[in-house]
Amino acid sequence: MSSAGNTEMSPVIRNTTYSFSLNNNGNLDKMDLSMTVDEEDLQSPPKTSTIVKENTTDIFLTESSVEDVEAEESLMQSETLNDTNQNIDLDISNQVENLTKDEDLFQCALVELGRRLWDSSLEKQHYTKGCLWSPDGTCILTAVHLDGMHVIELPNDLYNTFSTQTIPSKRSVSTLTSAVHVKEGGTVYDYAWYPFMNSSAPETCCWLASRQHEPIHMWDAFTGELRCSYRGYDSVDEVESAIAITFSNDGEKIFGGYKKSIKIFDTKVPGRDLNSIAVKQAISCFALTTDNDRTVTTGSWQGLINHYDLRAPKLGPLFTLGGHTGGITWLRYAALSESDSWTLFSGARKDNKILEWDMRNYTEPVRDFTRNVATNQRIYFDLSPQEKRWLVSGGTDGNIRIWDLENNVEEVLKIHGDCCNGVNFHPSLPIIATSSGQHHFVDTSECETSLENQKAAQNEDITVEYENTLRLWWIGKSPVDQELN
Repeated sequence: MSSAGNTEMSPVIRNTTYSFSLNNNGNLDKMDLSMTVDEEDLQSPPKTSTIVKENTTDIFLTESSVEDVEAEESLMQSETLNDTNQNIDLDISNQVENLTKDEDLFQCALVELGRRLWDSSLEKQHYTKGCLWSPDGTCILTAVHLDGMHVIELPNDLYNTFSTQTIPSKRSVSTLTSAVHVKEGGTVYDYAWYPFMNSSAPETCCWLASRQHEPIHMWDAFTGELRCSYRGYDSVDEVESAIAITFSNDGEKIFGGYKKSIKIFDTKVPGRDLNSIAVKQAISCFALTTDNDRTVTTGSWQGLINHYDLRAPKLGPLFTLGGHTGGITWLRYAALSESDSWTLFSGARKDNKILEWDMRNYTEPVRDFTRNVATNQRIYFDLSPQEKRWLVSGGTDGNIRIWDLENNVEEVLKIHGDCCNGVNFHPSLPIIATSSGQHHFVDTSECETSLENQKAAQNEDITVEYENTLRLWWIGKSPVDQELN
């Protein structure tokens, strides 16, 4: 990694297997990627495996069902959700003293905890599109191309790690299954959890999703049902899809990024009631500091980062940042331990740099971090939730890159056989989730006849050997020898 005014980092590239370490080597070729989640596998699990079986709810929706949502029922649900914010007491907050410190992360081997695979065919490529832990850490949300959205719960035995802060050395890899499956059609553009989501308060358990040709939907994380919709319209009064979405810090507002506007919805009032701010560049992503909700930072497909004051809609951007060669795909704010101000991290498509900006003086980036981004796909990055010491990013090459921001150290680990598009820290446990997969362009002109013959002979879809997975990794203290419960 090269940086402005800092010591240059020298990446260390290593081959790895089930266990990964900043100090040990492994062999990825020996990794078994054949695990599936078919019903036969769940019915006959290996004797040494720890498998949590969950009921899956599949929801099929048509365009007409969106309009059938009753406004009165949606309003009551939203009001209940908003009122609960003032009284909610998160279970995780009772365990603050047991939260893992950043200094304990990435000091030993990375151990795989759970895995979920999706099959692909030439007709349907089921690749993941990032992953996000819920705010209470009980489940993780991922979007799968042509297979909707999946809510996958944290394996039950990992709840014990809140007190032990470690895992058994002989723990088997769990087979992850979907607790809720929403079979949305079309491309999912963006999704976001409700910021006060807590599984002990079902009314708070929901997320937003925006997909092609549809308004913003709010989904119930327990039942998979559609709660309500927030509809933005274009200049000819046609429903317009939001490219980016996020909640305000207090959860009372929803920000939608569109091609020519930022639309602000009241969470309590679903429908088409909104405030709109005109912009000259399409909004591709959002970032907010926790200080206030009156300003937002946005990315654009033109490779620029703009900062808007929502109280002055006609003023335009307060400032604009450049530096990227492609469209901005992801932004994150962080309050680093060595700084008394906010730091912004930005990433772009077909751009190998993550840029770090000090918001006290944003004339040029403070540092840049090199990763591999060779496609237009969004490649997520994340910062450790406690002290923001660790920056982790995926890459098109299947590697995750880990930067120690305090000591200027970089590590590169090969953990996926295809593009690693998502990486996300658990909010309170030393666990990260990674997702893999990308669209592969297949030239069928030369092999069309042979493929049709194979399909006719097999009478089934031809499976394509691409890795489309969601995986959980332990990044805390070394596993200990103890009996599994």
